[in-house]
Amino acid sequence: MCMLGDQYPLEFNIEACDSVCDVVVKAHLPEGVTYIRSEPAAKVEGRTLIWDIGSMKQGECIPAKVWVRCDCEGELCACFCATATPVRFCSLLCAKPILTCSKCGPEEVCPGDPVQYTITVTNRGSCAAEDVVVTDNVPDGLEHSSCQKKLCFKLGTLQPCETKKINVCFTAVKRGDICNTVVVSACNADSVSCQWCTCVCCCDIQCTKTGPKEVQLGQNADYSITVTNTGDKPLTEVVVTDCAPSQTSIVSANGATINGNQAVWRLRELKAGEKVSFSMTLTTCTPGCFTNRVNVNNCQGCCASCEVSTRWRGRPALCVQVCDTEDPICIGESTSYMIEVVNQGTEPDSNVKVVVNFPTQVVPVSATGDSPGSVSGQTVTFAPVNNFGPRQTLRFRVDARAKESGDARVKVQVSSDSIPTPIVNEESTVIY
Repeated sequence: MCMLGDQYPLEFNIEACDSVCDVVVKAHLPEGVTYIRSEPAAKVEGRTLIWDIGSMKQGECIPAKVWVRCDCEGELCACFCATATPVRFCSLLCAKPILTCSKCGPEEVCPGDPVQYTITVTNRGSCAAEDVVVTDNVPDGLEHSSCQKKLCFKLGTLQPCETKKINVCFTAVKRGDICNTVVVSACNADSVSCQWCTCVCCCDIQCTKTGPKEVQLGQNADYSITVTNTGDKPLTEVVVTDCAPSQTSIVSANGATINGNQAVWRLRELKAGEKVSFSMTLTTCTPGCFTNRVNVNNCQGCCASCEVSTRWRGRPALCVQVCDTEDPICIGESTSYMIEVVNQGTEPDSNVKVVVNFPTQVVPVSATGDSPGSVSGQTVTFAPVNNFGPRQTLRFRVDARAKESGDARVKVQVSSDSIPTPIVNEESTVIY
């Protein structure tokens, strides 16, 4: 019951007792009833309301509500009618195997290191994959223990959601970025592939040092040091240390910190393939062969060393002394001249020649000594001496006879490869 002129909701449920389609609900409003609105919204055709529901599953229920207004007294009846088409279903199950693969391994190795890969194959489909085969094409830069360039692994049948793994190990034989690809195939599934890239690189540094093999004592020796990053990674905190021999002293080392006989250069970074050069100068007053060594270190632990040996060559220094055994003497008497040649230097000398020139007052008779001597008129010549070492002494003797009175001056001349201008020493003998 409702009051004249009031709005009143009519509630009803649309319920499917079975699965149906083409569901249509119609409601006819009598005279004296005015349609206001509805949920869900209805299509209005005159005094007929239409709901096009479509398909409904068995047991599905749709609640509905219509608001109307009574415009006249009396019993007013609204008629609801529902129609539908019954449906039946025929199901067909379709299945497909779907293969996926993934590959993982190290991101970085050194040449010669083992490279271990794990291949994971999974069937993400709804039925079994048959005759599953994994093929690994071995790339250049990797080597398998079998020496084969193509590896095949038969996994057999792979059920839905089943996963199988394969571990394979290679050896890195070539530097660079190396990508290893595998292909997974089955007789009833599409092929898939996966890949993993590994960088085969090394940390390496080289050092070279050049300098003179021989330098005159007291002169400077200039050295050049070259440090090269021959690896594939940048090197950080590179320290180049040059330890000069204790017998030498550092004259200069551009850019280095000098502490006694040690020069140190520091670099924040040395990029792959980058080359840097340093220079230093040494000197010494000590003759000998000294080795100058360089050590290179860095944070990555790559070490290198280089060295060069330089011989600081001294000079021979010859000293000549001559004295007579009898002085003064009379005409016809004999005397001997004792000659000593001393190498006071630090290097051996060669081609040491001793020549003795006699004045007319004295006649040379014979000559003996550390090298054979020969007399020719007023001149005595001794055979050249080679390899006359430092601190060594050569001794010679010339026997002579007085011929005329006077102050006889005997002249001794010594020359060598290092002293082309002869050293001259005289000895005076008084003859009555």
